[in-house]
Amino acid sequence: MNKIMIGAVFFLTVFLGSTVSNTSLVYADGIEGDKCTPIYGGGVICPTPTCFPVYGGGVQCPKPPEVFLNKLVRNPSTGEYVDNLGPNDPKYRPDWEVLFRIIVKNSGDQALSNVTVSDRLPQFVEFVSGPGTYDSKTRMITLTLENLAGGASQTFEIKTKVVPVDQLPGDKSVACPVNVVDATSDREKDHDESQFCIEKEFVVPTVPQAGPGEWILSLGGLSALFGVGTYLRKRINIG
Repeated sequence: MNKIMIGAVFFLTVFLGSTVSNTSLVYADGIEGDKCTPIYGGGVICPTPTCFPVYGGGVQCPKPPEVFLNKLVRNPSTGEYVDNLGPNDPKYRPDWEVLFRIIVKNSGDQALSNVTVSDRLPQFVEFVSGPGTYDSKTRMITLTLENLAGGASQTFEIKTKVVPVDQLPGDKSVACPVNVVDATSDREKDHDESQFCIEKEFVVPTVPQAGPGEWILSLGGLSALFGVGTYLRKRINIG
């Protein structure tokens, strides 16, 4: 009897163990993970990310870390930060300040480490201030996040200034540069862009001043009109 029970337990252990070990888990991001390993006494060991049982049955696996970038530019009319400003939107002028905002987010559940953000300034603006380090030769702003927890985000602001009017394209009245930013970590990366437009200041033509000759003609015309008015008034009174 004891031998039979021992044999049954051995059979069930081998059978269940092989069944579990041949079953793959599907993580929250839809990627099938490695096979889980049964452990003595019950339960299984799953590869990273570690999955855990859910009440009512099944398992739940944390979402792997994922870096997400959002580059925004300040609207010069409203002061709000938007994704892009096109030719039909409010425009910047020479020597105006242009403010950008970078949002770096970890949309996963696990922490991200060593996230490097690289922001290349576009044409027609000069760097004023911002986080990280700025290389004037490459026009690149670089900053590093050592640890970004799951679901956390950080926001950075960059201040630039539009170049003087003589440094803008001579053949265009409106220029629309694009600011490019990239973020990379050990296994994740993302890219985003933000457009804005710069319009040259136009000189409003002045009304030409009248010279002495024009004043004489103007006075002569007024005198003629005055004479005609007096004649018509007399004719009306006589009638």
